[in-house]
Amino acid sequence: MKDQNGNNQHKDSEMQNTQDVRNTQNESRPRNFKIVGIGAAVVILIAVAVIAGLSLYNPHISVPGDYHTIQAAIEAAEDGDEIVVEPGVYYEQVDFMGKNVTVRSTEPDNEEVVAETVIDGRKRGSVITFQNGESNDAVLKGFTITNGIGTRESVTYEEEGEQVTEDGHYGGGIFIHSSSSPTITKNFITGNEADQDGGGIAVLGDSSPVIENNQIRNNSAFSGGGITALEANPIIEDNTIAENDAQYLGGGILVDFDSSPSIRGNNINSNRCTSGGGIAVWNADPLVANNTIHQNEAIWFGGGIAAFNASPTIENNEVSQNSAQNHGGGIALSEGGAPEINNNTIMKNYTDESGGGLAILEGTDANVTDNIISENAVLYGGGGIYVKQSSPTIDNNDITGNLVQQDGGGIAIMINSSPVLTGNLIDENRAGRAGGGVVIAEESEAIFTDNTISNNEAEVTGGGFIVQNSTIELERNIISGNVAREESGGGIIIVANSVATITGNEFIENIAAEFGGGLVVYEQAEVALTENDFIANEAEMGGAFIGFEPAIIDLNDPDDNTYEDNIPDDIEEDIVDEEPDLD
Repeated sequence: MKDQNGNNQHKDSEMQNTQDVRNTQNESRPRNFKIVGIGAAVVILIAVAVIAGLSLYNPHISVPGDYHTIQAAIEAAEDGDEIVVEPGVYYEQVDFMGKNVTVRSTEPDNEEVVAETVIDGRKRGSVITFQNGESNDAVLKGFTITNGIGTRESVTYEEEGEQVTEDGHYGGGIFIHSSSSPTITKNFITGNEADQDGGGIAVLGDSSPVIENNQIRNNSAFSGGGITALEANPIIEDNTIAENDAQYLGGGILVDFDSSPSIRGNNINSNRCTSGGGIAVWNADPLVANNTIHQNEAIWFGGGIAAFNASPTIENNEVSQNSAQNHGGGIALSEGGAPEINNNTIMKNYTDESGGGLAILEGTDANVTDNIISENAVLYGGGGIYVKQSSPTIDNNDITGNLVQQDGGGIAIMINSSPVLTGNLIDENRAGRAGGGVVIAEESEAIFTDNTISNNEAEVTGGGFIVQNSTIELERNIISGNVAREESGGGIIIVANSVATITGNEFIENIAAEFGGGLVVYEQAEVALTENDFIANEAEMGGAFIGFEPAIIDLNDPDDNTYEDNIPDDIEEDIVDEEPDLD
């Protein structure tokens, strides 16, 4: 169909419709574009905000880059943050404020960096404080902590029904209190002091920190020169604790009232104090295991370890070259308790008096099992072990090569003591006077079963044993190769109202210069001999045994002891009227 001008109206109509559609589409496009653009802008703005937020919260905080002081960084930090401190000297006291953050040097495994990253307390208090319930996730790592003098604290606890209060400064280097349990690792803690306890570190108030892989040196305190734990349960592992001083207890470590720490794998050496040169334990029950405790010094008790009214478990340690002027060059146990002393090497320790290796004193019921107690020395009383007024169980130990200037080269059992000894090797010990292996005296009662007492020497009398004014039961022991060089009793001498029951033992190759190669009995002592073997013992008189009136030797009828190759002939049932003059 055409219009008046001859044009095709249908075609023009289609074209118009097409144009109208295009116009409609074009009108709608800007609106769609605007909607999409607004959405993208919102997404971009959110992303920018997130990035900005992340840049504001950075869990890695630098000192002095972000904050000039460590304390300022802690105040700004949140739990889980890590504060990295550049080498330098920071003169401040640091309180973790209950925050479980890590504060570390740049390279905690590099000792040079640790030595160069110093927090100096300027003698104004404890250098580092944890007292707001921090957990093991609060970490101090890789610093030198020095010039602290502790936090003033009044500590009250009950002891034997009485309230005891100790007031003073605790924790010269680090003070941990109020159920706080941080992790202290890979630090040098040195040159700190406290007028009360814990020159290097004090752990109080039911706290349980982990203290590991630190060097704790040259600190001082009244007690606990290196570390004190009081009513607390720290884990103290793999540290070097050396050259610390205490006026009273615990040159290296003091474990005080009602504490149960684990002390493992430490090198505890060259510390000094009055009692407990390496470790002192008072009314507590720590585990002390796998440590090297050597060259520590004490004046009174325990050059290496001292325990008072305590029940520590002391096992698998090397306790060597420690010294005390009195009572236990290596270890002293006193005033009660039931300590466990197991599988230790107690060697080359020294004291002037009472127990070169180990002293067990004043009502202490110790269990001493499977130890090597060797090459210890003392002037008076028990080269290896000294027992006084106590009733320990002493089983399966090697007590060898110990030395006393006077009596009891291996063991001295004195003053109302009642030990039980089973399965021990008491060998090659020396006494300058009497009892090369063992002395038992002063109304003591001892039971020896299945022990080997061999190759011991006394310069004067009693190569194996001397028993004086005491009671002894000997059953199934081997008593061999012992020597009394100047006088009598190569194997055993029993004197001064003593009572002995000797059953089923072997007396072999013991030698006395004068009387009783195997056994001699004097001075109203009374001995019952049954089922023993006397073989190749030697003396000028009484190769097997001899007694002098008014002593009594009881034998079964018929005599059930056996005799072989003793020199001279055995004196059996007859008691010699008086001691002959052999000059």
